[in-house]
Amino acid sequence: MIDRTLLAGLLLSVAMVPALAQPAPFDMTPESGLVPPAPIPTVPVPVEVTPEPAPAVHTRYLLPTPTVRLAGEESRHAIVFYLTQAEAESAARLSLSYLNAVMVAPEFSSLGFSINQTSVSRTPIAASSARSAVSVGIPAGLLRPGPNILEIHASQRHRTDCTIQSTYELWTDLTSDGLQLHFDSPEIAGISQLADLAAVGVGVDGHTRLRVLAGDLGDAQTMSAALRLIQQMAIALRVADPRIEIVDALSATAEPGVLDVVIGTAQSLPAELAEMSAAAASGPLVTMASLATGAPTLVLSGPDWASIARGGNDLVAAAPASSSRPRIDLGYPVPLMEGGSAIELAALGANTVEFNGRRFTTRFQFELPPDFYAYRYGNAELVLDAAYSSDVQPGSEIDIYTNGQIASATPLLQTDGGLLRNTIIRVPMTNLRPGRNEVDIAVNLNTTSDQACPVGWTGDAPTRFVFSGSSKLRLPEYARAAALPDLRLLTGAAWPYVLDEDVPIAVGQDTESETAALTLAARLATASGKVTPLTVTADTQLAADRNVLVVKPVASITGDILARTGLSDGRAGGMGRDASVLDQFASETIARPLPGALDWFLDRVGLQIDDLRVLPERDQAVGINNSVVLAQARQSEGGIWTVLTAADGPRLVSGINQLVETRHWREINGRASTIAPTDETITATSAANPVLDVTSFSLTNLRLVAANWFSANILMFTALITAACVLLMIATSLMLKQLGRRQ
Repeated sequence: MIDRTLLAGLLLSVAMVPALAQPAPFDMTPESGLVPPAPIPTVPVPVEVTPEPAPAVHTRYLLPTPTVRLAGEESRHAIVFYLTQAEAESAARLSLSYLNAVMVAPEFSSLGFSINQTSVSRTPIAASSARSAVSVGIPAGLLRPGPNILEIHASQRHRTDCTIQSTYELWTDLTSDGLQLHFDSPEIAGISQLADLAAVGVGVDGHTRLRVLAGDLGDAQTMSAALRLIQQMAIALRVADPRIEIVDALSATAEPGVLDVVIGTAQSLPAELAEMSAAAASGPLVTMASLATGAPTLVLSGPDWASIARGGNDLVAAAPASSSRPRIDLGYPVPLMEGGSAIELAALGANTVEFNGRRFTTRFQFELPPDFYAYRYGNAELVLDAAYSSDVQPGSEIDIYTNGQIASATPLLQTDGGLLRNTIIRVPMTNLRPGRNEVDIAVNLNTTSDQACPVGWTGDAPTRFVFSGSSKLRLPEYARAAALPDLRLLTGAAWPYVLDEDVPIAVGQDTESETAALTLAARLATASGKVTPLTVTADTQLAADRNVLVVKPVASITGDILARTGLSDGRAGGMGRDASVLDQFASETIARPLPGALDWFLDRVGLQIDDLRVLPERDQAVGINNSVVLAQARQSEGGIWTVLTAADGPRLVSGINQLVETRHWREINGRASTIAPTDETITATSAANPVLDVTSFSLTNLRLVAANWFSANILMFTALITAACVLLMIATSLMLKQLGRRQ
């Protein structure tokens, strides 16, 4: 009985063990009082959580353009912003709003910010349906008086696609009204000293506005002084394209990115500045006025215009253009590259990067002098230090773009990984230009693992390419000459006007022409970093042997100026322009009876139809229509005449504001460039018969100039070689005859 009882108990205990080992299921009935455990949220990238900020009393906008797009898998953009001493020492926070493509995977993509090379925040990119805002406090001591550099870096990966083509679907957009610096102290607003003039910054639209109060600008002396002073202010502000307004009164309130500028003699100062009249009457006065409105106001005054000009020089001395005070849109260094020089790419902002994506890109910039003349021959060298893994397959290549045009394509041939140490990639200098140049390096990586593309692989792939900032750019010795007319020299360095001691400028007698002239002068100064000495002159006093500028609506321009600059105003029912178009069409048809076959042949040998011309082509007239036109012509007497014109005054002002935008300014070239209100790009007309101006007469430079000129004039080179061969044959024949007679 006992054994039977023990056996039953043992069997019962064994049967209960599995039941005890299993967790009891959740009873989700209301009576149970039990609820299932909450699911654990997946947060792949930690997000910085900041408390709701208090309303700011002082806000600065930072982005110097209306929009910026961070495109591709790795993209960065740097800007410069200037602060006063009070702003730098105050507590501040950075806020940014952005919108990204729906294909950007937030779990593998992030947006980072650094100020003065110190990282301050990194957050997932997750705003594909609506703009998202990011706010981050700036650590104390990070900001500094004067220039500060903000770099925004986007690392973006595709949700599902592992192909190179998919990387073009990745982007994050920023807008000027969404990037702000907030201060909580009301006492720090305002500018009190000239050295802080660049702290005016930009407005909500990304532009800096100068409201000029200068009395009678129709007076030649007043306008000449204003043209010089506006250039000095543009340089001191460190902006690219200031907007100019001519006003009759000072601002009623302070606005971001707006500076009031008062120019005039002591007796002409407005009532709000009457207390400064005594100081201005005794000598040059250049100062920031403190007004009840709080609007930043720069006063340039004195007993006469000569003293006012000296005050402008003091302004430049207080806020000079230098490498330590960069322009606000140039966050990375842009050095001048002379012939035979070399520089590491890290010094241009292209630092070492480990990359695990499909298309690696980086950009750097440098300057070339205005007399750079080597666009038809020679190669620059990119000395590349890099490495790639064994996962990289054939079909991968390194592409080099210069100023947006493909210049070189180098395949990666090794299939077991490779170390590219001091690897020289030759880059033709065809697309380089005087002034600022942009070079893009794009590395397209085809890999075995990307062909499989498992879930999450777009972000989890191991490093497959390493780019080193020790890579170098080397330029050969290049020719120094200028083929004129060429507006690229004007927009790149205000050349040749900046070389003259005095440049006559004819300005229309209306507010629109005066505004356009001031805007053009300011843009030339920001491009060159120098002041062009402009003197307002009547049309009748313009000399053809001097370099001249003309800014007027077309109706105010004399027929002689139009003829000298190759413009057609359509006063005869547009027949001048129509005739020029018909002449051009007829000449091209006659010269090219088989255009299709000829184009095919020239494309195969890398030539253009202009390369085969023997006789110079006649320049055709450029029509005005509804466009703003910037045209340049070299006079037979030796002068370079440049005309800025449009159909009427309002179109002249809106047109120059289009032209000075950096994206359009860099497109201006040839002997004439035009843009209509609805155009997105510049239409340029090349000079048919430019005149070569050699700036250095050394034997080395003359040889390089000849190499470039003959490369652009192939038939002339062929004729010269043929003539030399014929002369050699004749000389040889004569010599052999003489030797035969002696024997």
